[in-house]
Amino acid sequence: MMVFLAQAPGVQANDFAIEEREPDSPAATETDAKYPEQIVDRLFEMSVSDPSAEIRINALQACANIPDEGDRLKDAVEHCLDASDLMVRLTAIQLLDRVELKPQREVDAAIDYLEMRYQNPERRAPLNHRSMSPAIDVLKSHSDMANAELSDRLEETGPMTLLHLQLAGLLDFDVAKNADRLNDRSKSGDHEIRREVVSLWAKYFASVATKQSQPDLSEKLKEINPKLLSYAEKIISRYDQDGSKSLHEQEWQKMLMSPAPADLNHDGRVTIEEYALLMHSRSKK
Repeated sequence: MMVFLAQAPGVQANDFAIEEREPDSPAATETDAKYPEQIVDRLFEMSVSDPSAEIRINALQACANIPDEGDRLKDAVEHCLDASDLMVRLTAIQLLDRVELKPQREVDAAIDYLEMRYQNPERRAPLNHRSMSPAIDVLKSHSDMANAELSDRLEETGPMTLLHLQLAGLLDFDVAKNADRLNDRSKSGDHEIRREVVSLWAKYFASVATKQSQPDLSEKLKEINPKLLSYAEKIISRYDQDGSKSLHEQEWQKMLMSPAPADLNHDGRVTIEEYALLMHSRSKK
């Protein structure tokens, strides 16, 4: 209808633009509509108490889209972090950036979720699996607190020891500070646990050796064109999910070309400066 009229003699296209902005048009009044309280109340109730995990997940996701309900969403998310169903917990973890919980609560919830998956062989998955990455991202965003929690959990051996060691390998775990714990775990009868301990030690010593032999990064950066640094910053920010201004392995997996060779100090992260140096070295070849 609009095309026909726009082509008719004497009718201008901007006539329609003016007409669409009339104050009494439906589009202008629909934004003032309020959600029925009984629906909102029922959705929040179902998000925490419905016997169907699928319905709880859908209800919780719907609640996250209701404006001005931050406090109730926070309560619902926190309640779902303790759900017996793994997918309900995962949905709650995915919504942590929409609410404000104490960092320790988020770290505990993330580790508990990973432990629940690990203890069920049928639901167990590699740590780089998409079902694990939201919880891993939570731990990385609170790395100091996560490492302290892992240190406490590694104090004694148990069915989760291997998982805790694997998580330590993904974080900036303080190997020197936890020397006694790791030494004890290295004497385990489980070869996978011993292997993970050795892997942590190997990564630690490689990092120390690299830092000792690495020339001052600031000296190398003097050779870099400032425009290259600016470009490197744009690339890093495009994939940087935790706001650290650097990329860890799970973030750079989405890139067409892996920037792993840029990790000069072998700390598992690629900074803006390291990525700029990699591009600089490639441009000279």
